[in-house]
Amino acid sequence: MVLLALLGLYATYALIHTLSHPLPIETSQASDNATGQQVQVFFTTPTLRYPDAPNRRATPPMLRDLVSDVSRARVSIKVAAFDLDLPQLVDALIAAQQRGVNVRAVVDSEHLSDPAVAMLTGRMQNWQIPVVFDHRAPFMHNKFVVLDDIIVWTGSWNLTENCTFRNNNNALRIKSRRIAAAYRQEFEQMHAGRFGTAKRSDTLRIEEQASEGGIDIYFSPQDQALPFVLKQIEQARKSVIFMAFSFTSAPIADALIDATERGVHVEGVIEKRNAFGTGSVFAQLRANGVDIQEDGNCYIMHHKVLIIDNEVVITGSYNFTNNAEDTNDENLAIIHDPMIARFFQHEYTRIRQHALEPTRCN
Repeated sequence: MVLLALLGLYATYALIHTLSHPLPIETSQASDNATGQQVQVFFTTPTLRYPDAPNRRATPPMLRDLVSDVSRARVSIKVAAFDLDLPQLVDALIAAQQRGVNVRAVVDSEHLSDPAVAMLTGRMQNWQIPVVFDHRAPFMHNKFVVLDDIIVWTGSWNLTENCTFRNNNNALRIKSRRIAAAYRQEFEQMHAGRFGTAKRSDTLRIEEQASEGGIDIYFSPQDQALPFVLKQIEQARKSVIFMAFSFTSAPIADALIDATERGVHVEGVIEKRNAFGTGSVFAQLRANGVDIQEDGNCYIMHHKVLIIDNEVVITGSYNFTNNAEDTNDENLAIIHDPMIARFFQHEYTRIRQHALEPTRCN
């Protein structure tokens, strides 16, 4: 069964969907008591305003609903954040800690020089929330939250004002005990101080994913996600569409060019600030027949997304770079479902149109 519910006033940019290839867990929303993992998809794009100013902001449903989930949590909340400066989220985490929820966090140290980040993480520590900082040169680049070991929030969305009110981003809310268990295991390793190559891969999880479909989850660097990304591109028969904040991965670029040469339609949008940066494959892709555009957001187009044959979506914190594969702590979801692919296709259409008709920036 496929269950699709558009949610009220934000029907254009949020959905609840029970996957047609579900993992075996209970779902209370399927009226026939079918099993499946519930996935809700969010985008910031429809609520962005330029120029950004606090008095003009429309709160995206992703922020409202994440804060609501934190407010309803009863047992545990685990936050892995590359960057964190949303006061309303931190207030909700502190309130959860005060009512007895076990709240913990892992945060990269990259942004501690930002007064807002330092103040808010300091507030969490003052309220006895254990915060572990990753001080390595590689990034702890994850952006995920695990609530009560059943709900996971993940995607490209940093938990910041910039990513919420300025940048194009996506977020997934996944209700699945099995997926939550995978993210919990990743969190526990990092909270224990094991980052990068010090982490262990869950080989059983990867083997099970290969046979089940649905949502496949990979963590960098231990799971070596790149071969799974390349496999999806190599299996493309009709189209590959991408949105990329940073794109320097030669293997992924080569796979897209190979797809073009065998007749697959390949097109995409890349963040304009990175289009011609060191190692960018923008010019290579364009020279080899890929229809690629610079984005039109005056701030940042922050997606890291591939849409394949209108059936598969790849998204997460994982930029298309060697660092994402080899050194950073990242997570990546491969979602096998046409409904969710269609939703990401709608977002791509908005991003593409904005690239062709960019905002005039002040």
